[in-house]
Amino acid sequence: MKPISLALTSLLLAAAWMPAPAMAQGYKALSTLGSDSPGSAQALAVDSKARRLYAGRQGGVDVYDIDNGQKVGTLAIEGNVGGLALAPDLRRGYATAVDRATVVVFDLESLAAVNTVSSGGSEPRELEFDAKAGVVYVSNAKSGQLVALDARNGARKGSLALGGRLRQASADGRGHLFVADEARDLLHVVDTASLKSLGTISVWPGKAPTALVNDVKERRIYVATGNSKMIVVDPDPGQMLNVVNTEGTGAAGIAIQYAPARLVRLYMPNADGSLDVVQNAKLTPSLEASVPKVAGGTAVAFDEKTGRAFVAGANGIQVVGK
Repeated sequence: MKPISLALTSLLLAAAWMPAPAMAQGYKALSTLGSDSPGSAQALAVDSKARRLYAGRQGGVDVYDIDNGQKVGTLAIEGNVGGLALAPDLRRGYATAVDRATVVVFDLESLAAVNTVSSGGSEPRELEFDAKAGVVYVSNAKSGQLVALDARNGARKGSLALGGRLRQASADGRGHLFVADEARDLLHVVDTASLKSLGTISVWPGKAPTALVNDVKERRIYVATGNSKMIVVDPDPGQMLNVVNTEGTGAAGIAIQYAPARLVRLYMPNADGSLDVVQNAKLTPSLEASVPKVAGGTAVAFDEKTGRAFVAGANGIQVVGK
């Protein structure tokens, strides 16, 4: 990946560090999804077409009806669920058991486990489903091992030792996978066909990147970092395009709102319990709102139909909107 020129960096940072506008009002927790299950949700995933929200926690995955907020099912899993991914066209879901170093493949309709396989490393957290490749990628945070599993049955297809502390990954549908490295403040770029490293992209001045989303149409990667910054990257030259100063600390996730076929907002929960909302007018992101004390900030998902975000934490799963 090409380095960023000093002149370009100076211009971008000067624009990014201008005083932030006053926070927009209106975002709030509209309701809370209740659960009789032990422990708080650590991972969320939405199937908007099926109107289902999946919430991973200690001991399993709870499933909610998005429209009425009622829990409609539970999948029991041994261990602490730290990551979720869905493949609706395959009728498959995937959940990592962080403390067991396993990945559970389950049927989305029956909520029955199809297979339980090794994560191929230690402390598996985030999962990424690559529909084009038919692969689920496992980020093993502690061991720095990226593992590719067959999306149909969980069979291992390969692995790559990247090192560092791997967190969320995102596939671009063009044969590349981008993996956040929380320990080394960068993104790994991986060729999905060969499962080999193509290099890295720095997220400076961001620190401790944990979550990212890929706007494939506009060729932008949005990275949530732990030091109150969202970094925007052009993946083709590997250059930073923008920095958005946010309010919360300890990024815990990121979710996209499209309207239609255009990225308009990003929702980023933080470990301090706040939720930052970034608007993306004409590909120029800026902080729109910072909502304090939403949920505790462990995960986020977004429902396109209702225009509402789901934020998980110690206070339950909060439904956030205007």
